[in-house]
Amino acid sequence: MEQSKLTVDVIESLNLPPYPDLSDLVAGVEKRYGKSLVFEEGTVDSLGEGVTGHWIDTPTHGIVRYLHGAKAWSVHVVLHELSHILLGHKGKPLDGLIAGSFFSSIGKRHGVSWMCRAVDVPLDEAEAAAENLAFGLAQVLHATPAKEATKAERVFGL
Repeated sequence: MEQSKLTVDVIESLNLPPYPDLSDLVAGVEKRYGKSLVFEEGTVDSLGEGVTGHWIDTPTHGIVRYLHGAKAWSVHVVLHELSHILLGHKGKPLDGLIAGSFFSSIGKRHGVSWMCRAVDVPLDEAEAAAENLAFGLAQVLHATPAKEATKAERVFGL
């Protein structure tokens, strides 16, 4: 996936160490966000059908909920939610009708949840930007230092 300029700029702004791990990334996001983050495993009941993760913004901290799955998949879901934070999208409020799932049974089909969502940009645009950034963050996390070739690798041209 080709990284957008926005993705590159956001990653550079985090001032991460050369080969960061997930805790380095979370610390960078918390610094930009200005609040600590709590990570919770969610369920289909708590997240909603078809939802794999969400971020809840509270006055004192942020909550990132994710649906349990294979480790790589769960990490990607978390990176996607961290991307929403980094991109300045609005988190789902802790209180009110949305958090109470008031519209959960009718929202998807009739557009009510879209109208009442807490994201400040068009949904498709917000999700595409968050996904692009999540992939960029994954690339940063999986980067490894170049290692010197062993004698056998040099002999065989590997």
